Amino acid sequence: PGWIRNGVPSLRLRMMAQPDSDLEEDALKEDLKFYFMNPCEKYRARRQIPWKLGLQILKIVMVTTQLILFGLSNQLVVSFKEENTIAFKHLFLKGYSGVDEDDYSCSVYTQQDVYDSILFAINQYCQLKNISLGTLGYEQDEDDVSGLQICKQQYKKGTMLPSNATLNIDIAIETDCIHLEPQMLATKRSGDLKMINSSFFNFEFYRLIQVEISFQLKGIDLQTIHARELPDCYAFQNTVSAFQMYTHGNKCSRVQNISYWCPDCKIEEIQCALSINTRAK
Repeated sequence: PGWIRNGVPSLRLRMMAQPDSDLEEDALKEDLKFYFMNPCEKYRARRQIPWKLGLQILKIVMVTTQLILFGLSNQLVVSFKEENTIAFKHLFLKGYSGVDEDDYSCSVYTQQDVYDSILFAINQYCQLKNISLGTLGYEQDEDDVSGLQICKQQYKKGTMLPSNATLNIDIAIETDCIHLEPQMLATKRSGDLKMINSSFFNFEFYRLIQVEISFQLKGIDLQTIHARELPDCYAFQNTVSAFQMYTHGNKCSRVQNISYWCPDCKIEEIQCALSINTRAK
């Protein structure tokens, strides 16, 4: 009894009648079928909670959140750099209109314009703390404020007479630099600096190639405070090419190159306070 029901062998009898190889084959088929089921079918078949699916969804959420936070943080950095790049051009390029010409430069056409551009950049550097809207300061070395450096590149001595179509010049390039100390910049006007260093500023334009003014500034990006993050510190290496004329035509370009890097911030204390708007009744 129990072996045959209505003339049909029972399941127990069939399993006993099947060889072991057939049982293993059926078990493998069931496993393969279960393996290719979707999470809903697996739950219906064996009431197994699809925890792997939940783990994958959690990974997707975590990675997406990290990408969003990284993108927002990087957006603050990019906007800070772009804003300062535009601000530096307005601060140190005389007559900058906000529109760049070829190769992000603007042009001057007379010798006096070249001198005016150099003295303007020096004067703006001296008054930076009084005219800048941003959190900018001078770069300091171990002893004191580093000041600024002016370098000129020119061909070696020679003669040039366009009226007689005569040219006698040594194409070897020589570089001459002066360093203006902060104490001198604080006590002297830009015009006096030109007179003191008259031998340097006495340009021979027919052999002059380039005049560069370089200095370092530091700034603090406070935008990150609103995102509940520590502020970022930046160092700016500014190079103002007040004269750049490799072709020696009637037009020279003025270019400002800015490089950035992030030194360590020395944060002493940040106080957080809840602002409350009150309205008088």
